[in-house]
Amino acid sequence: MRAFNPRSVRSARHAFTLIELLVVIAIISILLAILFPALSGARAAARQTDCLSDMHNIALAINLYANDHREVLPNPNFSPVATVKGWLFGPGVDTANCVPEDRQTGSIWPYLEAERAYRCPSHKGPYLGTAKMTSYIMNGATIGYGRYTTPLRIGQMQGDAVILWDGNEEETTIAPYNDGGSFPYEVVPGHHGTSVTCAVVDGSTVVIVEADFYALRDSPTANRFWCVPNTPNGR
Repeated sequence: MRAFNPRSVRSARHAFTLIELLVVIAIISILLAILFPALSGARAAARQTDCLSDMHNIALAINLYANDHREVLPNPNFSPVATVKGWLFGPGVDTANCVPEDRQTGSIWPYLEAERAYRCPSHKGPYLGTAKMTSYIMNGATIGYGRYTTPLRIGQMQGDAVILWDGNEEETTIAPYNDGGSFPYEVVPGHHGTSVTCAVVDGSTVVIVEADFYALRDSPTANRFWCVPNTPNGR
């Protein structure tokens, strides 16, 4: 006769049944389903914070450049003066076949020699045109949308004027990423869901939600997007 073994009884009592295992798996699945959106949202918020930091650094570099050039802002690489040395790239750069290193020919590179600062962490490739160099687009208002041969001075711009967008030109039909600047109406949300991060002429940054972004972009009157001074509608 086999001797009584209390350990075998305890093991049998503590073993999980198939139903118990299925219940545990179901609970874990439910918890993951609840937590995953929150974790994704936290990661997206962290990427936008990094983007704001990068844009702040670019805006500061633009201000440093202006300080060294009698307050004149850098050229925005905006057509029809896109081939003149601007904030993003210099003469001779083929914007259709450029490479990331071409940003080193731009006006503000000596003030911000940091590769990662030019790339929004939420902007994923493949990249088109000048998006190979940066995720950011300068407001063509700084050169009167091509009417002026010399960019405006910082002091001529209104204090809350937006000079840089982390928008997306890929969804527009007007020559996406063909230079370093744009009209406001060429930009759409894209890298941060429905909001757009922007840099202001004073070096600060702001997140503009979709409704406010489109209201500014599509407005017929002057505002912080359409901000060419001494014009009736900021254009």
